[in-house]
Order: sequence, then structure tokens, then C-alpha cells
Amino acid sequence: MRKLFFLLFLLAGAGFVFAQDSDESPKVRVSVRVGGVGSLYVSPKGTSIGLNPSDEYATNSMKIGVTAGVSVNVPLTPKLFLQTGLMYSMQRNGEHGFATYLVNDTNLSVDATIKYKSHHLRLPLMLMYHHTTNPNHFCAGAGVFTDVAMGGRLNYSSSARLTPGDSYIFEGDFAPFSPGNKYLNYHIASDEYTQKYLLGNGPFFKRFNFGVSAEIGYQISKVYLGAHLDFGIINMARPEMCGELYKQRPLDVMVLIGYNIN
Repeated sequence: MRKLFFLLFLLAGAGFVFAQDSDESPKVRVSVRVGGVGSLYVSPKGTSIGLNPSDEYATNSMKIGVTAGVSVNVPLTPKLFLQTGLMYSMQRNGEHGFATYLVNDTNLSVDATIKYKSHHLRLPLMLMYHHTTNPNHFCAGAGVFTDVAMGGRLNYSSSARLTPGDSYIFEGDFAPFSPGNKYLNYHIASDEYTQKYLLGNGPFFKRFNFGVSAEIGYQISKVYLGAHLDFGIINMARPEMCGELYKQRPLDVMVLIGYNIN
């Protein structure tokens, strides 16, 4: 992977030299971008973090957030650009599961829902090919990205029923990337008196991620319309909190509108 970064930076240096040697060479393009981002945690079928039931009924759902930032395109040739920049995104996604367990010869049915909201900074590094030098044209590319989660919230709610027996309500809201004790509040459904249940101490998820990217777009003079995809290759779930078998990798799909400012 270090060799890939080294090669990309060598190409960028060659692009600057090319730009200095030719008056007709394209210039560095800087643009502002805004858009929507659909986020989803990809995990193996039939698994879920310790908060949710772990069976074939556990499912992840994509929700819509927002993204904005600056894109910088460095020319390597008249049609090939090295694209980088800095993007902020507010990402949302969810998880739902249902399962029945046998506890001391008694059936325990659990129906649980998790909602995630997180704030990220992303640094892309991509090679973008523009099929022509005309103002209106298609472009496409691929590359890598690094991502850091600045913060977020995890909201948990579930109902658990013993058959025969009482029904319980579990609820919680905490920062999944931060250290410290993580608690759920629970009570019998027919009684408002609540008690605390300690989930553990420490962050549920890692802050830093790395992955692969792809993008396709259309340039209309100074306006850019594009679709972008990021897939994280690092397992974001911490095994000490989420379980040794659980894997969670983020998938983000973005629809972008950009404007060249130079």
C-alpha cells in the first residue's frame, strides 16, 4: 500500500513538471462540493454486535446524511488528474434484529433497534480520467481514502419478553467512539422504575478507517455532478466490546454537486 501512495505522489510531481513546461497544460482545479450520503454498515449475514440479536433476522439499513468539502484536482496529463481534498460528512445508518433464546428453560424473545449518527473527515486520493478537454464531458476514476470519526451517537432501544414472564424495555444513548462506561437503562414494561445495566468500558468502534473509492461524474462548464462510493476495508468494531466474530465495515454512497472556483 505504501508503494501505491508513493507512485501516486510521483505522478503528482510529474504533473506539476508537465504543467510548468507547457503553456497549454490544464491548471490545478479547486472546487467546493456538497451533497447527500447514504451510509450502511456491512457485516456478515447472521451477525450483529452484542447489543443486538445475532441470527439471520439481524439486518442493516441505509439512511441519508449530508456531506460537504473541497476537492483539488492536480493535472498529470491534459486528461488525467490526481484528485484529493478534504470532505466532511454527517452519516446515519441503522440496525435491527429479532431473536428468541432459551434461558433456564424459558424462552426470551428480543426485538432490538440501533440508530447511528456520526461525524467524519475524509481525505481522498484518486486518479480521475476526463474523456475530453472540452468544458462539458464525462469523467471517472478510482483510488483510496482515509477517514477519521470526530464523534457520534448510538441510540439503542429494545423489548425483551420472557415466556412466561414479564416484558422488559431497554434503552440507551452514548458515544460509541469514546472511552468510558456504556450503560443501558431498563425496566419492566408495566413499571416506570428504571435500573442501569453496564455494557462495558471503552469505545465500541475505531475512529480511523482506510478503504477504496470510485467515482463517476459529468462536468458542465464549472458545475460538476457526480456519484461517489467509499468502502472501508478495516473492521471498525472493537472485539472487546462487540465480540470476536463480529465485523463491521462502512459503505458510503454519495451524490455530489460541485462548482469550480478557479
